[in-house]
Amino acid sequence: MSSNRGQPEGAQLLTGKDYLTTVQYQTDVNLAARQSIYAYQEPRIDLVSEVLGLAGLTGAETVVDVGCGNGTYLAGLARRGHHGPMVGVDLSPGMLAAARPGTPAAGLTVGDAAALPVADHVADVTLAPHMLYHVPDPAAAVAQFRRVTRLGGQLLVVLNGNDHLIELRELITSTAAASGFPAGAVYDTYGTVTLDVGAELLSRVFTSVRRHDFTSELRLPRAEPVASYVASMRAHTMPDPAAFVAAVTRRVPFGPDGVFRVTTHSGLLLCQ
Repeated sequence: MSSNRGQPEGAQLLTGKDYLTTVQYQTDVNLAARQSIYAYQEPRIDLVSEVLGLAGLTGAETVVDVGCGNGTYLAGLARRGHHGPMVGVDLSPGMLAAARPGTPAAGLTVGDAAALPVADHVADVTLAPHMLYHVPDPAAAVAQFRRVTRLGGQLLVVLNGNDHLIELRELITSTAAASGFPAGAVYDTYGTVTLDVGAELLSRVFTSVRRHDFTSELRLPRAEPVASYVASMRAHTMPDPAAFVAAVTRRVPFGPDGVFRVTTHSGLLLCQ
């Protein structure tokens, strides 16, 4: 993967298998860094708990978690005492290795969302948390979700709203522009398949698509969480990642109270 200014557009990296499996998600270090920023969320939203709670699970369902990452949702199921079969599928072997310690009862397998290694109609519940924007052909993934979910089962897709982390994203993109990088040099993780786009896509395949939005904000009292977040993104493919991270942190627009407030907006699309 090139690290010069002629690198591919951000969207290409966002869905590129080589980049995702060997750079961005070779391990869960980058994902964990982004997850850690939610320690500053007020009011705090336990998104995993909220999503699983809305599914009305008995604990006996067969669950397939597509794009399971480091196992956040599988671990959430385990904490709830789920005793039905659980399978986690992810494109990255490194992410599955990170998921294993917290999900000892789950079966974990490498697989592509557009060609799931799962039998037809096997899942009572299919999970697809924060992953559709990493799929080159989201419609193909949705067709796979439909195939593996039994009739009468549920699909739970978690995505972000258009305004999710908007203040932080604008800070990053404006700093990239000021630093002389072309448009797309820092990819906009949430700009491809948002809640609105996902709802329209899913409604073509599923009879019922119910949307549940969760909004809050991050209240960041210092620049370090911003630096960690930026370093976990495309910054590490730039010629001088540390310089870019430093440039972003110098521009953090703290308010009069010394706090940088950032909108959070995620949501569940519950499909049947």
